[in-house]
Amino acid sequence: MKFDYYVLNTYVPSVDGDGPDIYAKWLEQVVMAEDLGFECAWFTEHHFGRFGGMLPSPGLLISSLAQRTVRMRLGTAVVLLPVHHPVHVAEELAELDILTAGRLNVGVGRGMASQPYRVFGTDPALAQEKLEEQVEILLGAWTTTPFRWLGKYYQVPDPITVRPTPLQKPHPPLWMPASSDVEHARWIGRHGANLMTLPWLQGFDVTRRVIDAYRAGLSEGGVGTRERQVLSYLPIYVGATERAAAEESERFWRGFSEVADEERGRPAPNPMSFAHLVAESRLIFGDSVHCRDHIARIAAELSVDRLALMFHFGGMPQPLALASMRRFASEVAPAFSGSSSES
Repeated sequence: MKFDYYVLNTYVPSVDGDGPDIYAKWLEQVVMAEDLGFECAWFTEHHFGRFGGMLPSPGLLISSLAQRTVRMRLGTAVVLLPVHHPVHVAEELAELDILTAGRLNVGVGRGMASQPYRVFGTDPALAQEKLEEQVEILLGAWTTTPFRWLGKYYQVPDPITVRPTPLQKPHPPLWMPASSDVEHARWIGRHGANLMTLPWLQGFDVTRRVIDAYRAGLSEGGVGTRERQVLSYLPIYVGATERAAAEESERFWRGFSEVADEERGRPAPNPMSFAHLVAESRLIFGDSVHCRDHIARIAAELSVDRLALMFHFGGMPQPLALASMRRFASEVAPAFSGSSSES
C-alpha cells in the first residue's frame, strides 16, 4: 500500500486565515509530508466556494512546491478539464512537468459543481462528452508532432507543434476519477488511465463496482492491471488515544460536512452519523491501532494500490493536523511498508 497526501480545503476563514495563511499551512504540510515518507501530494481545482475554492490553480501551488521538495511526486486531483481549452492545458502541464523535474502526476476530470461551468461559459450537460474528447486531445498534443484535431467540440485544423514537450515520456501518468458511474470507470480503463475513487463519499459497495468496471475496461483496452493503479481518497485523523481522536476530530468533520452541504446548496441525502462513517472505515479516525485496522480493511475489501489521505479539513488547527501526520508516519504507515514501492 502506498500513501499520498491530499489537499482539499474546506475553508473556515475564522480559523484558516486569509490566502497567505492557508497557503503557508499547505506548504508546511506538504514539505513535512515529504519528510515523513508520503509518495505524492495531490491538489484539487475548485472555484468560488469554501469547498476547495481557495485553490483555483493547483499548478501554481505545485510550481511553488517543486522548489521546496526533491523526492515527492506532485499531482493534480483534478484539473477541471471541461472549463479549459485542452491544448492550453497540455502546454501548461508539460511546462509543469519540466519544473517538477518529471515528478508530475496529471489528474483530470469534470468535477461535481456546476457553477464554474456557467461562469466560464461551459454547458454542464456536455461536460462528460467534452471531457472524453479533451482527454484524447491532451494525449495527442503531448505525443504527436505536428498535432491536428477535427472533433465535435474542438478543432485544430492547421497542424501545430505543442511546446514544450513533457519531460516524462511519452507523457506524465494520467489519472481520472470515477465516483459512482461504472460506464465512465470502464471508459477510463479502456483508455489506460489510472483510477481515482471516493469511498468516503460513495461507500465500499459502490466503489467496488466502480473498480470492477475499471479493471474490465483495462482488459478491454489491452492494458494489464499491474500496469495501472487504483487510488482512493479518504479523510484521516490519528489521535494519541481513541477518545482523544474522537474529541479532536469530530467537530472538524462536522465543519467539513457543513461546507460540503453549502457547496451542494442542500444537506447531503441520507447523511450518516460520524460514528457510522468511522465504523464503516469511510473515515480513518481513531488511535494508531484503529487506523491500522481501518486501512487493513480498506486494502482487503477494495484492493486499492494507494490511499490519498486528507489530514486537514473543516478548520482543523495546524498543530492538530501536523501531530496526526506524525503519528500516522511513525505508528500506522510502517505496518504497511512491505508493500510500498516507487510510483
